[in-house]
Amino acid sequence: MALSLLATARLMAQNQAQPVPPADAGAGTPPPTPPTSDAAAMPPPTLQAPKPTKHEVSVSGDVMMGSGTVTVPLGYSLIKALGDNGGNLKPGTMSVSRDSMYFGGTVSYSYGQAWYLDLSYAQGESSGNQSIDTSSGSFNFGKINSSFSINDTWYQVFVKYTFPQLRGKRLSAYLRAGASMVSAELKDDAVTYLGRYTQKDTTQDLLGNLGAGLGYTVYSSRHLRFGLQAEFEGFYGIRSQESLETLGADPGGTFVKASINNTLYGGIGRVTARVEYRLGQSGLFKIFGEVGAEGRYTMIEYPGAGTPDEMLWGPYAKIGLRYAF
Repeated sequence: MALSLLATARLMAQNQAQPVPPADAGAGTPPPTPPTSDAAAMPPPTLQAPKPTKHEVSVSGDVMMGSGTVTVPLGYSLIKALGDNGGNLKPGTMSVSRDSMYFGGTVSYSYGQAWYLDLSYAQGESSGNQSIDTSSGSFNFGKINSSFSINDTWYQVFVKYTFPQLRGKRLSAYLRAGASMVSAELKDDAVTYLGRYTQKDTTQDLLGNLGAGLGYTVYSSRHLRFGLQAEFEGFYGIRSQESLETLGADPGGTFVKASINNTLYGGIGRVTARVEYRLGQSGLFKIFGEVGAEGRYTMIEYPGAGTPDEMLWGPYAKIGLRYAF
């Protein structure tokens, strides 16, 4: 009996400890949930990718220090001045060494970073001094000490296409086509046994250009990119040339200009190391630079004087700013 009374008292104590739901609460009412903070109730944030840009503009300046050879016509104006007296004489050309300095600039616009329109300008100055042997030509002046200078100006327009499927890859490539107009003035001064010889030529070149380029990214991070680039371009065109020569002991005594029409063709090659740095968090502004070497080879057809060649090569550097929007 004592054990029965103890079990009954323990059961009554357990029933009193459990909470009794209110009488008016519905049978289907869910139990209350603990309160939550506003931060926990908000949905998780979503990350948005930066908006792609369609337009890009860039400006750059470049410089080239070159050395090589240049062709100087000889006798075209003198033969015309001599008239019938110069019937047995034939014009020729002289290949002389030169040192050159070129400064240029380029403005570029891109749509979709696939098609580019490039406008370029360059100003060059070349000069040379050397002793030239003319004994093998029709005009035999012997060995003459010649001093010459050339000032030439380049205007170029190009359309360039880069391959979008290679964007963001280590290897990149482009194709380029355009036109060039080159205006130049040549002055030559020499001393011969016949007296002082001078020449002044003005030339106008119209060229068509077609080229391609390859780039390889060696290192790339969020802000910095370093790579190597190789470019090659071929050209073909015509030259209109006006040449005026004077000679101290010219028997005719009258000097006249001669018109020379040339055909010229050749190629331009460039190999550079390229660095690009993105400014700020967005990377829309970029500073880029190139340093390397450039070479230009030209064949020029002179009527009655063959097809001499010219070569110019030397170090090349470029620096510029690019903005995407």
